Amino acid sequence: MGTAVNAPTVPVQVLLSTWNGARWLPALLESLQQQSFQDWQLLVRDDGSTDQTLRILLEWQDQFPEKVAGILADGVNLGSTRSFSRLVEISTAEFLCFCDQDDVWFPEKLEVQYQHLRRLQGEYGEHTPLLVHSDLAVIDQHKEILAVSFWESRDFDLAQDKRAYLLDNVVTGCATAFNRAAAAKAFPAPLQAMQHDRWLALVCSWFGHIRAIPYPLLLYRQHEHNQLGANGGSVRGLEARVQAWGAQAEAFLCRFGDELWAEDYRHVEALAELRHLRGWERRQHILRHRLFKQRVLASLALLLFA
Repeated sequence: MGTAVNAPTVPVQVLLSTWNGARWLPALLESLQQQSFQDWQLLVRDDGSTDQTLRILLEWQDQFPEKVAGILADGVNLGSTRSFSRLVEISTAEFLCFCDQDDVWFPEKLEVQYQHLRRLQGEYGEHTPLLVHSDLAVIDQHKEILAVSFWESRDFDLAQDKRAYLLDNVVTGCATAFNRAAAAKAFPAPLQAMQHDRWLALVCSWFGHIRAIPYPLLLYRQHEHNQLGANGGSVRGLEARVQAWGAQAEAFLCRFGDELWAEDYRHVEALAELRHLRGWERRQHILRHRLFKQRVLASLALLLFA
């Protein structure tokens, strides 16, 4: 089942990928209805739900048809990265926002992010990839506050050099908004992309501009099906990350290598090669090419255990 994507009549499209989200969707949809900025439409792709997700979406579409740009439900489970990538590919608006089914947006979220993007676009031009992202307040499945600031709880360093985005990412998809130039530059995401939001941030950091909004604009829900962060603390988890960094770096070179300065190309290439090395040879490679993470302890762990 699917509906055609409506022609762009609004400046903002909210991109929502759903999968068995019936428990959480009503709260999200209510928070969208309460946005202070109302010049937006929802573009949805369902990733093969088997619960009442589609029924909830269709009922909401019947109630607010002017707010729905399209609902795509082909029954295929692509996973979140490919599903969101597909949404970006078929989107039509000038500005886009990723949206997770289990979050709750503050009423000012769209308005604040839209204003920031408009200012950035006025400064750098509409052909420059631009991304804004905010902090998040973390809640549990019962809507109890776990962290007032996601950034502080994870000790993020927001003043990142573009190379830091190869190994680290402080951009959370549901807290982002980006322009058409960013969509065109980054998507479709390659199969080797670690996540859709991480790939987008990497591309924007190298070829455009990223601006952080230093306060939460949504409640970021964590529950048994959405663990906070990946398991990178174990040796096995760290090795999996090294492999993922390398594969993504290789995909980055394949797509953008011709646009990179020689020094930048060598740096990305060094990261792609890291996954093929072991032991002391890998440690020497990390030191020689300065393949460091943003936090000192994380870089030490990489040297000791990768």
